[in-house]
Amino acid sequence: MLIADDNPDDRSLVIRKLSEEFPDCQFSQVTELSQLTLALERGPWDLVVTDYQLRWSDGLRVLKSVKSRWPECPVIMFTGTGSEEIAVQAMKAGLDDYVLKSPKHYARLPAAAMMALDRAIQRRALREAETRYQHLFNRLPVGLFCAAPDGRITDANPAMVEMLGYPNRETLLPANARRLFANASQRRRWVAAAQRSGNIEQFELELRRYDGKLIWTEINARAVSDHQGRTQHWDGSAEDITDRKRAEEALRDSREELRALAAYLQSVREEERTRVAREVHGDVGQALAGLKTELAWLERKLTQGPGPASLSLVLERLKALPEAVAAMSATVEKITTELRPAVLDAQGLEAAIAWQVRDFEVRTGIRCVFESKVGKARLDPDRATAVFRIFQDTLTNIVRRAKPTQASIHLRQEGDKLVLEVQNDGRGVAGREISGTRSLDVLGMRERATSLNGEVDIVSRQGDGTRVGVRIPLHRSSELKKN
Repeated sequence: MLIADDNPDDRSLVIRKLSEEFPDCQFSQVTELSQLTLALERGPWDLVVTDYQLRWSDGLRVLKSVKSRWPECPVIMFTGTGSEEIAVQAMKAGLDDYVLKSPKHYARLPAAAMMALDRAIQRRALREAETRYQHLFNRLPVGLFCAAPDGRITDANPAMVEMLGYPNRETLLPANARRLFANASQRRRWVAAAQRSGNIEQFELELRRYDGKLIWTEINARAVSDHQGRTQHWDGSAEDITDRKRAEEALRDSREELRALAAYLQSVREEERTRVAREVHGDVGQALAGLKTELAWLERKLTQGPGPASLSLVLERLKALPEAVAAMSATVEKITTELRPAVLDAQGLEAAIAWQVRDFEVRTGIRCVFESKVGKARLDPDRATAVFRIFQDTLTNIVRRAKPTQASIHLRQEGDKLVLEVQNDGRGVAGREISGTRSLDVLGMRERATSLNGEVDIVSRQGDGTRVGVRIPLHRSSELKKN
């Protein structure tokens, strides 16, 4: 990671905060323009953190220098001298995040760095996928044809014959090209384009194959004219882009899902922060305020030189303090357990799921049966956490959608995979409720499993309940190869 900041204390703060999230990270620091130039030549960097106000430049120029050399490198502006106008201008120039140099805000720096790196990975993966798609489609066989002005096909190459599904070239040639058009409005647009210009490029239309099947094609054609300017025939190429159309649609759907999921995760994160803040302020804050008042009262009584009667009252009030502290400790333990149950780290996934099942029964009144046959199977912390969070999301979905009276949970090992199944007797849900952007929590479950080469399978029918199956490899692929 590259840090551009004149203030050594601020550079140390950045290194300290980011090292908490990235303990193995290597940092380089630049304090003048020549150092930045050399650093960019040595890149690429995984992340750049820059101040806005620099003696030798400013954050916007640093941002533009980084993006001009390494467009995919994420950049965070960590400053106390910027403004909303500068932030907007920087975001338009490709800035990933804007963090203020204040105790209230700099704690967000590690999270901002993690999100910026995640977005960079997503952008790179998306770009690589698009490159692969483009490379694949550019290499597809292209059909060549020659057609007379009246629509008769006078010549066609084998790729064209195969694309249109005709038995052979002799069968295709007597056919009139006009009968190949599957859509009348598309044919009218084609005729209008042909009359308007003698050169048609990347014209997409549907053609009807010999077997009646419809395919999407991209047509490029040019009119060949005689010396008087009259069209003799049309030379052209046709490419089957049916798969590309489907891929583009799938890619659009995927982008919409990713955007919706990112917004949903941000919303959930903010809701969780708000809830924790409310509980801390409401429960812990009030308890501490009460404790402070009680201590102030005791101090006042003791410093006034209490008599026997008031001393007895002081002792009674002192006896109540341990109970108040114990209640406060219980509240803190409840909040921390909701954020991450200690049993998951101390005793493992099986014990954590058993604890969550008991807590779920108490909170909802839904009777649950938990059966575990994992034996000696052990998951690394990342995989255990992923399965546990998916299980929590599953329980949340059960309450919100299924409205069941009972549920059964089974945890077992199948080969090199850990399998978690949750079955409930609720009303069941329609497929559209658990697909695409209609159910972002389900999408989040699937994304979490996919990141560990696992999968989430949901089978539901209205009136027949819902079964959620989670399969996660017990080991990383590299560990399997080593074993």
